[in-house]
Amino acid sequence: MITLRFATQQDASFIAAGIFAAFLITEDSPLRNTWLQTLTKVCSQPDTHYSYTNTIIAEYNGVRAGMMIAVDGNYYRDQRNKMYPQLKSLFDLVFGNNWEQMEDEAKPGDFYIDTLSILPEYQNKGIGTQLIHHAIERAKQLQIPRVTLAVEPNNPAKQLYLRMGFHFLQPIIIFNDTYHLYTTQ
Repeated sequence: MITLRFATQQDASFIAAGIFAAFLITEDSPLRNTWLQTLTKVCSQPDTHYSYTNTIIAEYNGVRAGMMIAVDGNYYRDQRNKMYPQLKSLFDLVFGNNWEQMEDEAKPGDFYIDTLSILPEYQNKGIGTQLIHHAIERAKQLQIPRVTLAVEPNNPAKQLYLRMGFHFLQPIIIFNDTYHLYTTQ
């Protein structure tokens, strides 16, 4: 059985691990512990982009199985500006020095799904679908007109987003790579 709940500060390390996995940095990276410690600190703060306050936890039979960070585009820039200085040195190592010039992923009027991460042993059980449905419903509750997300062009998850009614909006540069921005509108 899948249940969704709002994350708490105690979920910060789980959220950090989900972000780390989404960045596709190898588990054996020598910086893994540094990444996880830094991300956990950022996730435990109430006013950053990767905050627990922007995160939904998915549990499968009572076990944390996945998470989704989704943010109101009206607060995106402020929350990102509080977070990026804390992650700058790590981002510079992985993404190069000009990543700071990337486009805003979310704008006012967007409810932006930033990170969707499901533990491998719980994939293909409907957890991602439920998390995305939750984001769509949450946007309606907050009276935000559209849900957006960015995905790498070859990511198989794109098929899920298309089945759920998302459609391609435009290319977007994130961390020096081209992603595709999808929207419900």
